[in-house]
Amino acid sequence: MKVKLFLAATLLGCASMMAQPISFSQPRMLIKAPQGLMNPVWSPDGSKLAVTGDNFIGIWVANADGSELTQVSNATGAGYQMTWSDAQNITSTPYEMVNNRRMTRIENVNVQTGAIKQVAAAERNFKRSKALNAKSAFQVMLDNPKDATSMIASLGDFAGKWVINPALSPDGRKIAFQIQGKGVFVCNADGSDLKALGKGSHATWLPDSENIMVTLIKDNGDVFTSSDIYCVSTTTGKSQNITADTDVIPVTMAVSPDGSKLAFDNDVDGCIYIIDLKY
Repeated sequence: MKVKLFLAATLLGCASMMAQPISFSQPRMLIKAPQGLMNPVWSPDGSKLAVTGDNFIGIWVANADGSELTQVSNATGAGYQMTWSDAQNITSTPYEMVNNRRMTRIENVNVQTGAIKQVAAAERNFKRSKALNAKSAFQVMLDNPKDATSMIASLGDFAGKWVINPALSPDGRKIAFQIQGKGVFVCNADGSDLKALGKGSHATWLPDSENIMVTLIKDNGDVFTSSDIYCVSTTTGKSQNITADTDVIPVTMAVSPDGSKLAFDNDVDGCIYIIDLKY
């Protein structure tokens, strides 16, 4: 049995108006493949799930029930921060090395036809916000992860630390992110109202734009040794362990658009698992 790890949280003395899951199923395998899979991303209508391979090489798409897994890209870096532009198309940012320099481009991948269309030519100083149409503090975090703590006023106390894995809430009003070595934070889209939410990584939003899922991972300096998924209220800091007493080691995850399912990669076997959520 894994040791239960609890996020540090300060309660504000009032119950959150937004719901956290009241029950959740045991994890079950959804997608198994010969190669390791990671970084699941739901389509906007919840009918499909995109995943990538080790080191973000390639993109595969499966139905929401895990069936009909199909590779739609084999490009290096294609799965890094990939996003669905609609129910049939994925925006991807693969890269290639030219004269020992990384050149990143933007591609549109049609998951129905398999057609890949270049949207923007490869460039050296690629701005990731260009692919995600990001604005305000989110744009700064995407394009300047090393310097964002110096460029955003509310993060000034953490100057010199990197901003990692920023995630914009579904309503576009908040950003959840990590600060190197300091844990998970949330702020408004303009960078104001900074709140610390304790340890964790790879924050992903629930549809209510109030609660997030984070992974709390332990390692031995070489490999991950344990991990649990917590649901955390960005309003009160209240948290609950979603994967207590399981043997999975979740790393990255995604909540379905309707909030009913949580998909995640399991570092133990490189497969994609799913948990049913009820409110």
